[in-house]
Amino acid sequence: MYDKICIGLLVCLAICIVRIRYLFTILKRHKGDSAKAELERTNFESIIEQANDAILVIDIVDGRIYQANPSAAQLLGYDIQELKRKLLSDLHPKEYLSHCSVIVSDAWEKGGLIYSDIPFLTSSGELMPVECSAKVAPFAGRPAILIYARDIRERLRLEHRIHSQNEEIEQKNKDITDSIKYARRIQLAILPYKEDLKKNCPQSFVLFEPKDIVSGDFYWFTNFGDWLFIAAADCTGHGVPGALMSMIGSNILNEIIKDISIRKPSLILEALDKKVLEALKRSGEEVVHDGMDIAFCAINVKNKVLEYAGANRPVVIIRNSEVIELKPDKLSIGGYSKSEKTFTDTGFQLQEGDSVYLFTDGYVDQFGGSFGKKFKYKNLLSLFLSVQNEDMKEQKHLIKDAIVSWKGINEQVDDILVMGLRI
Repeated sequence: MYDKICIGLLVCLAICIVRIRYLFTILKRHKGDSAKAELERTNFESIIEQANDAILVIDIVDGRIYQANPSAAQLLGYDIQELKRKLLSDLHPKEYLSHCSVIVSDAWEKGGLIYSDIPFLTSSGELMPVECSAKVAPFAGRPAILIYARDIRERLRLEHRIHSQNEEIEQKNKDITDSIKYARRIQLAILPYKEDLKKNCPQSFVLFEPKDIVSGDFYWFTNFGDWLFIAAADCTGHGVPGALMSMIGSNILNEIIKDISIRKPSLILEALDKKVLEALKRSGEEVVHDGMDIAFCAINVKNKVLEYAGANRPVVIIRNSEVIELKPDKLSIGGYSKSEKTFTDTGFQLQEGDSVYLFTDGYVDQFGGSFGKKFKYKNLLSLFLSVQNEDMKEQKHLIKDAIVSWKGINEQVDDILVMGLRI
């Protein structure tokens, strides 16, 4: 009996020891968890205190400020304890209080949002533009909104500066564009009136499509008696530089043609070359690289005789289904040359129904099609052949539609000039 009692006591003692050890383990673990939680809280508070952005913890029920970091106090001109005695509404101008309530409500419903349309009011009464990020989070067992506020005065200053610069650039671009548009009016005034060509040759057209507002290509024609003088020229460059060169070329041709002794196309080109070089050398440059390529024809509309000279630009004649090319000299007008240039005259007897075409290289150099390649010279010849059953007015539309279709979404790469007339 005594032995049984002793054994029972030993078992009870063992159970108590196990329970005590278990309690010590629980207490140790709880102590560790508390220490860990305390460490995490300390680290969190340290991060908040060192944050560059202002941080405010707001009671969502009454708008009281639970917590504020040093950056918030510095931004608003208060110390932290002063901030903790204020409401969120104290930090906003009165006219924004209604909107502030809407923002708080939206933040609560959405769990958070970003806004920048409500400024803060500092202790000195200054309106402080800020960008805020509001996030719903519990604080001390109560629902709260955590607000990160960033001073955006510098950003707004830079944005205003960029906006002002953009406005200045836009105004300068407008002034430049207006000037170029006015230059286009001057260029078109210098160029001959297209309809005057039809007085000498009713079946004719001029397709003139500048790459920019003004063009480095120019067309030129005039008549003396039964003779029609006609030219298509492509000046160095396009846009404003090309347009200035085109006006120089057009004016010089007008001067040359007044000399009754100069009527041969070759002599006209030689005179044009000399005068262009003289005009460009007035700038004081020793070597002049600017100039133009040109196809020049003199056509006796009565006798149907064509005389042609060309500086890198051919003339194409379509007779029935035959393509006849009049080749140019491999020389440019102007530009750099160590020797005096001479050009060759080519005579050709036209027949009734022949179509004559003068053109610059902008059409054939246009990129487009399925593979983004150039239109090419041979395709232009094929196009001329394909439209021969149409009158010249319709030919102009078809030739224009063809290049527009070919170009597609691609940018126009050069000025386009095509002139056509039917004998």
